[in-house]
Amino acid sequence: MTGDSTTPTELGVLTVGFLAFTVAVVAAYTTPAAGYELSIYRATPVVFWIGIGIGLLAAVTALFVSGSGRLIDAAMVLAAFCVLAVVAIPVLRSYAYYGAGDSLSHLGWAREIRGGVIQPQEVLYPGDHLIAITLSSLTGLDLAGTLQIVATLLFPLVYLLAMPLCVGYITNSRWGATVGFCTALLLIPINKISLHVVIHPSSQAILFVPFVLFLLFRYLYSDGDGFGLTTPMGAAFTLAAVALVFIHPQETMTFLTFLVALVVLQFVIRRSEGDGPIARHRGVGVHTLVVGAAFFAWTLGQDRAVSRFEGVIEGFTTSGATTGTETAERGTSLVALGGSFEELFVKLFAVSLVFCLLAGGLMLLNFSGKLDARKSRRNAAITYLTAGLVPVSMLFVVIFLANQGDHYFRFLGTIMVLVTVVGAVSLTVLLDRLDTPELWTDVSVSRSQVVGAVVVVIMLMLAAQLVVVHQAPYMYQPNKQVTASDFTGHEVAIEYHDDETELLGLRSGQRRYLDAHFGRETTREMDFPGYGEGVTGEVFSTNLTTHYEDDRYLVIADRDEDREITLYDELRYTADGFERLDRDHRVNRVQDNGNLRLYRISGTASDA
Repeated sequence: MTGDSTTPTELGVLTVGFLAFTVAVVAAYTTPAAGYELSIYRATPVVFWIGIGIGLLAAVTALFVSGSGRLIDAAMVLAAFCVLAVVAIPVLRSYAYYGAGDSLSHLGWAREIRGGVIQPQEVLYPGDHLIAITLSSLTGLDLAGTLQIVATLLFPLVYLLAMPLCVGYITNSRWGATVGFCTALLLIPINKISLHVVIHPSSQAILFVPFVLFLLFRYLYSDGDGFGLTTPMGAAFTLAAVALVFIHPQETMTFLTFLVALVVLQFVIRRSEGDGPIARHRGVGVHTLVVGAAFFAWTLGQDRAVSRFEGVIEGFTTSGATTGTETAERGTSLVALGGSFEELFVKLFAVSLVFCLLAGGLMLLNFSGKLDARKSRRNAAITYLTAGLVPVSMLFVVIFLANQGDHYFRFLGTIMVLVTVVGAVSLTVLLDRLDTPELWTDVSVSRSQVVGAVVVVIMLMLAAQLVVVHQAPYMYQPNKQVTASDFTGHEVAIEYHDDETELLGLRSGQRRYLDAHFGRETTREMDFPGYGEGVTGEVFSTNLTTHYEDDRYLVIADRDEDREITLYDELRYTADGFERLDRDHRVNRVQDNGNLRLYRISGTASDA
């Protein structure tokens, strides 16, 4: 910051930024998706990316150069708009739906809840669904649209607001909110492996955690009068933490271990030191009991939660040769496609690694007592977060050893929320040094040069993070777009289905679309033929017409060909296999809407 008032240059820079953002949004909105797009980045107009880049550059520059509070607020708004626009490209460009996996099942659940087929308490994590249903009732939008809004706008916005509030309050520095905000723009906890900007309750819960943390610290540092649960901050924190249960209990469990660590830390310090900042803070024991009671009361009545817990215990006690098998298989596929783990790690986790180093360094300095003791609020928060990371990291290791697929990356998401906060505090400490006049008397660089370097580094990190906020070929993954033709094609196929012939798809099959159409619980009760059955690459490419004894329906969409031929270079499903569908006399095309085709494959029993 260089002054106390707005200069014409600063105002002009921000004006250009807002104009560029407006042009970008208009360009995206007026170019709706015409079909399936393998890469959401390439399909979105170049004008959009130029406008967003200019907008972010203007906003970040103003954040670190301007001395006007109003201009800084405007810069934050502009930067938030730009990042949210990137996250919400599926909404801007009129995607019928965004999220081709779990998200389709969640669409089915939401439709069942709204239709009264099931009650909210029958779903383990009804938070997203209830919010989307409420938005649908208020706006008249369909659930497919409001679910996208929840995932790409609502929860990211909560995260963008909560992180600067949290960091700003902890540091009590003029740089705190600015650094916390810039850190939030990076969306570091969304690791794109098990956490995404689609309807996925774990992802939404993790984006909600900074808000809960903010309320927790506000309560910890509040005056000591009154029973903790009945104070304004104590009640607000408890309500937010209990709300986390209904967004996703798994992330609540992780947060509970964090709270338990804080309870233990406070107990130990009060017994050993007697007096000190942490010893004088409000206790969180009662709140932990309330949140824990809500968690267990909710999850113990849910079969999915109980079976998941049993699976973790069984997997952990029998872990061994199979641990990491899925990761190894993905690594083999990556190499076959010309990539590597090292390359993918850099693309997905380079910025995260930087924050891990920043956080680790600050934790070590705090542990060794080398931080300014006058900053008791900041130092205590670092101690709390360091202690809380211990059990959360232990959970990460347990889930990894229990061989629960890529679920451990969800725990990594919670870890990275805590690391991001500490990393942002570390950056704030460094920037506070810039305000020390003595610093500039013994160095050969100017303050403005250092500020310019900070802006450049933040822009580079933003670029690195925003190119992976959506799944794309850049990270060897296809777009999660679901087209209107996907929905209508499946609706027709299901409407005219004979209720006997199995309906198949490539890889894991069409069960997600069946969930979306009928509702997840309804589909399971009706035992739809072929539910969850997929065609393997070997069968598809070599002996599709001789593998099955009875007839089968096979759904093929444009996304399948784009994914298997263009992206995966025929690694499992060959181009010849797709071409054979239209030339083999035992395969008949019975439906085609231009994007999705339905084939009937004659089984070998028909030859008898």
